[in-house]
Formats: sequence, structure tokens, C-alpha cells
Amino acid sequence: MKRQHLGLVLGVAGAVVGVGVGLLACVKNLSRPPARAPFGAGLDPNGPYVLASSEDAAHEYGEALAEARQLHPGAIELVFPLADLRSVAEAFRRLQPRYALVLLLPEELDVNFAWRWLRLTTAVDDDPFVDVRTGFITGATPSAAANFLHRIRTAVEQRTPLSGLAVDDLGPNSMAPKNAFLQTPGNFMVPVLGERVGLSTISHGVEAFNRERLASLNGAALVHLGGHGYPDRIVDGLSGDLTPDLKLSPCVVFNGACYTGVTGRWFEMGATVSEQRIAPERSFCLGVLANNVLGYLAALHPDHGLPVYQELEFLATDGASLGEVMKHTHDGVILAAGGRLPSLESLTNGMPNPQWTPAEVMLKGTASRVLFGDPALVLTPSFTAPPFAVSLREAGPDALRVTAVLSNVNLKSTFTDTYHADLASDPNLFNDRALIRCQLPDGWETVQSVEVIHVTGSAKPLKSRLVGFGVEKEGSRRFLQVQVDVPSAGYLQSQLRTAGASVELKIQR
Repeated sequence: MKRQHLGLVLGVAGAVVGVGVGLLACVKNLSRPPARAPFGAGLDPNGPYVLASSEDAAHEYGEALAEARQLHPGAIELVFPLADLRSVAEAFRRLQPRYALVLLLPEELDVNFAWRWLRLTTAVDDDPFVDVRTGFITGATPSAAANFLHRIRTAVEQRTPLSGLAVDDLGPNSMAPKNAFLQTPGNFMVPVLGERVGLSTISHGVEAFNRERLASLNGAALVHLGGHGYPDRIVDGLSGDLTPDLKLSPCVVFNGACYTGVTGRWFEMGATVSEQRIAPERSFCLGVLANNVLGYLAALHPDHGLPVYQELEFLATDGASLGEVMKHTHDGVILAAGGRLPSLESLTNGMPNPQWTPAEVMLKGTASRVLFGDPALVLTPSFTAPPFAVSLREAGPDALRVTAVLSNVNLKSTFTDTYHADLASDPNLFNDRALIRCQLPDGWETVQSVEVIHVTGSAKPLKSRLVGFGVEKEGSRRFLQVQVDVPSAGYLQSQLRTAGASVELKIQR
């Protein structure tokens, strides 16, 4: 699919950057809400924890490895050849790790490796979901990789406070004056963050995010970057050559722009697939990692805007580690693909464009999202209600009824299926969805079938479709994960999003 068509299919960026055009008629002074109580970073103590390095990274990243060992003194260490992950797969099946920190040189990480690693980390047991929560460590130089880990260690060991502020840069607004720049309190895409932190939003013209604007992200512990992207820039927004000079406080950056996780090789999708490489000094990602970040979540291939907002909302509802946040994204891909990992074929230079459907483009692109940083890093306990309150009751000797009642109407992207539009009122919009997760009673090892009994919203029955389900194994516990789609009525709108909306399922083993 051609790059210019991708934005039309995704249907997100235009809805986001089109907000506030009238307000952007001139450059406005920055406006920030007061900071709330700071975050205190910590590490999830649950393990096992694996420290894995490619052969070349193990040779060149001695200082970074020393930092990682101090962060995780009990970690099990692995060194693997880049071309053959069988030794890692065997070790994972034997060790059953919860977390893996993976050290790679910048030129070793590309979308093909990310997809290979995702396949590997879902195959540790026989359920379809991610088993090993992963974070990658790299840098433009060996010392940059070591400094990245040192910042994380300093935050964890010395309890460096992370400011109680968040900033959402929506990205460039092509309908605004070129030099317009507006930063305002609040945010309409992730309002739940405002329950915990001071929250502000940036919207700007296509020439406005320049060197004079670098301080606009300063002071925030959570930073979101939006817009279209390439490995060296957010188009008409923040460029890669400016990222090392951003005035960032210790923070985690969530980037929804395409290709902004690329550290070396990438693939442009034209009539044929074209292999490209970016120099380290031009890489947007490596520039971010050289700044004051503790974590960075971004894509190695064309991505789209809502999964990154879903990650921020999951962080708020679950207080999860960054590795768990990324697992949630990848598990969502699996559910949306029918309860199985979609086919993730390697890309090669000169091959014909695979001609993926719009849903395949989005599934594979979201499967290319990776976490740079320590996957066990925890920023905050949960601070808002989950999407649904879920209950179970017996419905026969081998059947259960699962009822999910919507419990947080302030969530936005969480209720959007970013892959399918078959139930949407407008084909340019996405379906809405209910993602339901619940622990199964003892004795329930598998679920053979899931039936949607009914979905209601605004006291009315809603049309629905079962998209996918699976049973996740976690030690001795079993969790059912289900996705049910319903019609949307507009951008981030549906009757599912009303207080008291409910989904009732019948499951059988």
C-alpha cells in the first residue's frame, strides 16, 4: 500500500490534527497545568528475568552489560547469534522467564527481527499470547547504550522523581498557519491521565516545531508524539536532528508515528519493497535514546495513532510495567487477528509489495511496535478504573456466563478496534470493541467455545461480532481473553461507551 494511502486508511491523524484550527490563527503563549505528585520509578520484582545479548552486542556493550547486571543482579544471561534464535527459544521454554532485556547493536534491529522476536516470545507455551515481556537496549554508540541503562538504574535505585506532568504533542496541523503553535491544559484523547498528572496538549503548524520549541516538552514524565513519520522525522513536525537537543526531564516517550523506532535498516513499501538504511546521527529513535528518557515505545514499520493512546490508557488502568504495556499491545493484535498471531513474513529488498489488506497493514504495523528500555520498569500504580467490571457465574457443568459492565466512560482509545471497520457507520472509521480479560476458575484449562449472548448500550441491544478469544497460561492460573466488536457511531463514539453498557458471554470447555 502506498504511503500516501496509508493515512487515509488509518483515519486517525486527520481527526486529531484538525482540532483547534481556529485557536491556531496565531502563535499562543505556552500554557501548562500545575504539576501533581511525582512518580517514583521501580522494578516489578516478579521473574525470572533474562538478560540476552547478540554476540556482537555482548562484545561491544560491556559497560551497558555492567549497568544491566546492577539493575538485575539475579538475571540469567544469554548470548545468541543474530541469525539463529533457536538457542533463545530453547532457553525460554526451559526457564519460562517473565522478562527479557535484549541488547542489540543499532544495525541489528529491524522490523524482521522484531517480528521474529515476537513469534519467539509467543511460542514459549501453547497459548497464543506473549509470554516474555521484552525491552531492547541500543544506542548510537556503546556509551550511549550504557548511559540509557544508567539513567534507568539511577531512577530506580536513587528513586529519582518523575514529574507529575504529561504532554501530548498531537503532531502537525496542516490546516493551521505554518508557524502557529498552541499548548493548552487538558487533553481530549487521553483525559484519564488528568486524574493523576497535570496534562497539556500541543498542536502546531507544519513549520512550527523548531529549535525554539524544544522546551515545550520539558518537565513531563509522560510524553506522547503523534503524526506521520519516517526514520529521521515526524513529517512537518519534530525532526530527528533535534531530538538529542530536546529539553526533556526524566520521562517515558510514547510515539505513534510510523518508522520512528528505526535504528538502522528499514523497508519502504512502494510498488516493490525497498530496503533503506539510516545513519545513526539521523535516526529519530537514536536521538531520543540519547536524551533524558527512561523508556521509548515506537514502531519499526508503518504504525498508526490509536494503539499508542491505548498503551497510555492501559498504563493508567493497570499500573503495569512497560513490558506489560507492550505485551498488551501485541496481545491486542493477536485477539484482533482471531486469537492467533498474524503471519509476519520477512521483508526483502526488491520483493513485490505484499498487497496486504488495510487490516493486515495495521496488524503487522502494530506488531512492529517495540519497547526500548527495561521491561520491568514500573512508573505508577493504577490510578483510574478499568474499562469493565467482569464477573463469572456457573451456567452448567461445563459452562460459565461472563458479564462485563462498562466501568470507565472516560477512556477513549481503549474502546476502538484499530483494525476492523465492518460494523462502523462510516467505512473510514473503526469498529468499537470490548476487550475482556478474566481469571478462570480452578479446573478450567481450556475454553472450546465463546458465544456472545448479548451486548447492550444506552439500554438498547447492540449488533456485535466475536472477533477472537484465547486462554492465557500464567503459572497455575488461566485467563480468558476475548474481543467483541460493535458498531461505532462516529470518531471515538458508540453506544458501548455509555455507563452501564454490558457484554454477556457464554463459554464452554
